[in-house]
Amino acid sequence: MSEQSRLAGVTQLSAWVASREDDPAEAWAPPPGVRSSGSRRARAADDHVIEADPEAAVEPEPVDEEAARSIALRALGRRAASRQELDRTLERRDVAPEVREAVLERLESEGLVDDAQLAEDLAERLRERKHLGERGIAAELRKRGLDPAVLERADQDDELQRAIDAAAERRRRLGSLDDETAERRLSGWLQRRGFGGATVRIAIERTRARGPRFR
Repeated sequence: MSEQSRLAGVTQLSAWVASREDDPAEAWAPPPGVRSSGSRRARAADDHVIEADPEAAVEPEPVDEEAARSIALRALGRRAASRQELDRTLERRDVAPEVREAVLERLESEGLVDDAQLAEDLAERLRERKHLGERGIAAELRKRGLDPAVLERADQDDELQRAIDAAAERRRRLGSLDDETAERRLSGWLQRRGFGGATVRIAIERTRARGPRFR
């Protein structure tokens, strides 16, 4: 570039700066021949403005009582459920509290929800099939939202016999262990099943092998 061309360029730039100082409203504009990246971004942002979809903001319609009842009946069709379990099922489906209450009251009046009967049936199954102690049964009932207080007081002899049966069956699986280790594990296993300390001690004593053991 010749000296004359360079001086002409400097003169042109000085004149542009002076003109912008006289007119502050145009001070943001770039000099001739220079493109503003900020202006490009602003135009690009304007080009990509997306209007809000009016349908996207529409609230879902509330679940009415009949629809909520159908949800509850489907849940009962899969297995017997307590009132608390059904209430949680309806809550997860965004059913309003007052609608849930109305549905559950109706199901109870129809005999389709009966917590006391469900607690008795479940307790009986846990005694017969899993040989649980009364403490273990109470814990299982609470998990299902049922009150163990509705049950009649269990017969102590019956509970002891369940503990003995459970201990005898468990001992067969611990036959490869020495007596001390086997009984320690058996004691912990019976306690976790809800049997009291005295019952566990008697069950272990009653199922203890008589005479010498051979390896």
